[in-house]
Amino acid sequence: MSRGRLTARTSAAGVENVLALTYGCARAGTILQMLPSLPFGMEVSPRPCLYLVLWLLAAANAAVVLMVAVLRRRGLSPAGVVMDAALCTVFLVLGTLVVPVQDRVGSWVGWAPGYSVAVVVGMAGLRIATWCAMVTVVTAAYIFFTAEATDFASHSTITGNILTLLVLGCIARIIVRYISRVAADADAARAQVAELARDEEKRRAELTMHDSIAIMHLLTDPTLPAATRAQLCEQAAAEIRRMRAYLRDGPDAPYRSCAGKPGANGDVALLDVLNEGMSGFADLGLEPALDLADGVTVDPATAEAVRGAMAGVLHNVRRHARATMVIVHADAERDRARWIVTIRDNGIGFDTATTTLGTGLGRQVLAELERHALTASIASGPGLGTRITIEGKLRP
Repeated sequence: MSRGRLTARTSAAGVENVLALTYGCARAGTILQMLPSLPFGMEVSPRPCLYLVLWLLAAANAAVVLMVAVLRRRGLSPAGVVMDAALCTVFLVLGTLVVPVQDRVGSWVGWAPGYSVAVVVGMAGLRIATWCAMVTVVTAAYIFFTAEATDFASHSTITGNILTLLVLGCIARIIVRYISRVAADADAARAQVAELARDEEKRRAELTMHDSIAIMHLLTDPTLPAATRAQLCEQAAAEIRRMRAYLRDGPDAPYRSCAGKPGANGDVALLDVLNEGMSGFADLGLEPALDLADGVTVDPATAEAVRGAMAGVLHNVRRHARATMVIVHADAERDRARWIVTIRDNGIGFDTATTTLGTGLGRQVLAELERHALTASIASGPGLGTRITIEGKLRP
């Protein structure tokens, strides 16, 4: 997700976070709309003290909804939503005692109808049966509140307001349910991708073992020509590096979260991010040169994107490049307020003009970096290896 309070581990949690914050802000906005009419409302109310008490209760309830959204990053529980609707019903019923009849329609002196709209919208996440019951209760209370105002407002106005309450409630429910379903599908897709990645790692590990055994078997052949034996020894050295990496980290070892050495505002050291991204790829002959970027920090979302890009690039090198060495260089250009990471291999390379980037580099690396406002580029040529450059802005 995005940053700060809106950061979430899953899409579903992120949607809940954003919706809760939206509900809280909408409720706070309703209170601000009610505020200018408070002095006049107390002046014209037949029971000004009760009017003030109900107004303060509504303001306190709105503050609770907003605080829950900000601090817990989610909306009220279903029981809390039901209590919220019940309190709104109380405001509408008791409002008949404190709001003059002529001010119950089209006036913020009679604030309960406007408040009820925000409450009904906030019910969108309830189960259908509970939602129908609560909408019915609030609507009935709304009708009770405005029943005596027919002498001061037309029947069509009152009916239109009631329909507005119902329509907005239905629209909010449809939107919330749809977005939540999309978020759940996104989380399921991410889980499936992770599972496919684990399967691919397992398959690659099996192929590595098979290749290693084949090389060792050939080396035991006493009739093997010297030139062929030299080539096999070179391949065997590469297989030894690969197997050492597997013995240390394991083929399915998960990457660590980019949470090491947090700095101000939760920032993460870029060097830690790059080291985590290189974890598990010692078989590629990594040559890191990161000292020039010492002190550079990035926010957690950018850190995760760079870590994922590093891992994605190294996976691609392992599968396609046939490289024996990968140089990872990081630098910070203070005068241009940017940091640069370069990943270069000595593999077979490819023609960037005629080769279409696959899912790994195209979607998982470049597209993800661009989504986080990072600049990425690829330079390669047949027999010249490949260089991938990632650039980002220095944190102030």
